[in-house]
Amino acid sequence: MLNIHEAIPGHYTQLVYSNESPSMIKSLFGNGAMVEGWAVYTERMMLEEGYGDFEPELWLMYYKWNLRVIANTILDYGIQVQGMTEQEALNLMTQEAFQQTAEAEGKWRRATLSQVQLTSYYSGYREIYDFREELKMSQGEQFDLKGFHEQFLSYGSAPVKYIRELMMK
Repeated sequence: MLNIHEAIPGHYTQLVYSNESPSMIKSLFGNGAMVEGWAVYTERMMLEEGYGDFEPELWLMYYKWNLRVIANTILDYGIQVQGMTEQEALNLMTQEAFQQTAEAEGKWRRATLSQVQLTSYYSGYREIYDFREELKMSQGEQFDLKGFHEQFLSYGSAPVKYIRELMMK
């Protein structure tokens, strides 16, 4: 999962396309939800496309990673909006999301020093995945996954809603 997320077809691939974008702004100032969302999206997409021969162990690992992404969103919102305490946050991460204590403590520090970064993983993933599914439904047999990815990434690291608008023209 980490290799998919960080390298190919995750961040590395996305950044290669972003660097080729004719827009210097989109190349230099990437939208966090698009960048992190793309990496999370590729984890699921690769397994759906048969990476690892559909082995249940890989799907179990994916679901653990997905649980972390969702817990990160709950954590960030809980801290920034609902006043979640450190102990509540640690309990969420270790008792409900199966994270190690050291990871949970680091996540607490990260979430208290920044805002919305942890939510960007899920929000970006969800936008990309939902957009892909919408196109699959509307295009039916004509939908081409590789073509979708290449066109999507060709717009640089812009917010997903603007990439969607451009692709729907």
